Amino acid sequence: MRLGTHIAGGVLGYTVAATFFQVPWTATGVVVASAAAVAPDVDTLGSTVGRVFSPIARRIERRFGHRTITHCYAAQGAVAVLALPFLWTGLPGGALPHLYAAVVVGYVSHPFLDTWTVQGVRVFWPWSDRRGVFPYYNRQETAYRTTTGSRVDAFFGITFVCLTVPFAVLEHDGYQRFVRRVQADAGAAVRDFLDWSAEGYLVEIEVEASDPQHLQRLEGRFEAVGTTGANTLLVRDTTDGRVFSLGPAYSANFQPDRVVAHRGARVQVSRRQITLDGRVLADLESLVPRTAHAGGGPDGQPLRHLIDGQVTVTEAAGITPDEFRFDTVTGSDKRLSFQFATLTDLDRLGLSGLLVEQGTVTLRVFTREGEAEDYDPQDTARSEVRRVTFAHKPSEPPQMRVQEGESVAVGDTIAVLTSSALLTARLDVAEAQADLAAAQAAPPPLASDPVALRQRLAQAEATAQRIADRHAQGFEPQSALDGARAGVADLRAQLAAAEAGASARAADWRRTQAERVREAAARLRRARHRHATASRDGIVRSTGAGVVRRIETRALGPDRTEVRVVLVAPRTGALDHSTSS
Repeated sequence: MRLGTHIAGGVLGYTVAATFFQVPWTATGVVVASAAAVAPDVDTLGSTVGRVFSPIARRIERRFGHRTITHCYAAQGAVAVLALPFLWTGLPGGALPHLYAAVVVGYVSHPFLDTWTVQGVRVFWPWSDRRGVFPYYNRQETAYRTTTGSRVDAFFGITFVCLTVPFAVLEHDGYQRFVRRVQADAGAAVRDFLDWSAEGYLVEIEVEASDPQHLQRLEGRFEAVGTTGANTLLVRDTTDGRVFSLGPAYSANFQPDRVVAHRGARVQVSRRQITLDGRVLADLESLVPRTAHAGGGPDGQPLRHLIDGQVTVTEAAGITPDEFRFDTVTGSDKRLSFQFATLTDLDRLGLSGLLVEQGTVTLRVFTREGEAEDYDPQDTARSEVRRVTFAHKPSEPPQMRVQEGESVAVGDTIAVLTSSALLTARLDVAEAQADLAAAQAAPPPLASDPVALRQRLAQAEATAQRIADRHAQGFEPQSALDGARAGVADLRAQLAAAEAGASARAADWRRTQAERVREAAARLRRARHRHATASRDGIVRSTGAGVVRRIETRALGPDRTEVRVVLVAPRTGALDHSTSS
């Protein structure tokens, strides 16, 4: 047969062997199988391989002939024995069973395909010249067989190439995997998840599902987290951290139309039993490693992890079941159960700051192969928890003076509450200060009337003096002099009366102004007292010392919001012990 047909047959044989014997199917194996499939034709100058290695081909063809020493069963057995080192673990890189299969199957495929030709192969050489043919038909030796270079030969080559493709797909995924991809249901995805998880791989799920009860669709690629049955798979949406269940109706959130599992990265899983007695749930954060950025430090993103177990907390958690999602945290009153939960779930439900009376959880952390978890398992065992809680109106957010990760001492300001009472007190102080300033700066009443009378009196006295001088000279009568003097006397009387009234008004003004200043000062003192009281009540101070581990906010109603600041500090006994040691 032609060179191309032999190469296609050798690659097909290697692919079929890799599929059924579960050995790797690699590009190196394909090259080796191709080389092995054309190697037997080194016994003739009529082949491409023979022309490449012409000195060897000339000697073999001249001495033994074509399709003898390189095509017989003895040569095939010798190749199988000589290739055994590929199965030894002493080779660099360990055992290479796929190369052994490529060499043996590729070499054997050549003489087998040559038996399909009219000439056949002397398979029992050197003991017998009887030719092996396939298929054998005793009535006509050349029936049902082909000749090299014919159309049938080319047809076989094309057929081998076409058959290699589906077998390569089967080998890549495995027969079971191929069947599960065809099934594309939740049960098949569950089996794939269990198989790959046991081998240490992450699993991603390609989903097309619907919820007929709530008329919702679920499509996309999600992270598989676990199972709740043989036909129910749990997947997590990495965008918001929510978990959905895929499976039969009335037992899962979504009924899948198509579910295909994909194998992800290989990881190592560490499992630890964590006792949380006397700790807050936020302490679990110190046990989950974080990813590192290019600078070498953590960027705050925890690695993939899962939390399972049960705890009893000191106060009711108030968890409401979600009918559209799978509840990773369930419980009533103070008893909580975790199933495939994460730190994101604890934050979303406002549970991180809860104090645990008793309980144990199992923490599973998924890290890359060879990567250390890098945390102190005893870190939370030496911690002491303090909590500072205060409330405010939703419309009056507080001014937080601390952030997560900061150290706080006893008496430090945690937050400043800006309430309506404080704002009113500030306005009252400003208004009282303005009233006091206005009272102190009020001008006295104008004394305009006495001044005008004095001017008129001076003019009247001057006029009376001129009339008196003219009367002495005989130019003015006595009556004119008496009238002028009477006018002067009248103005003097009016001036005396005006000056007495101005003194009384000035005294009244001084009394009134003093009263206004006293009232304004008293109002300012009262306003400042109310402002000081409101400011003192609006300052939230720390009742303990430690590091701010968590700041949580949750609504207690339409007009009340609670803020909880969780402080974690080393226990006194543990600190003394660690110092002395």
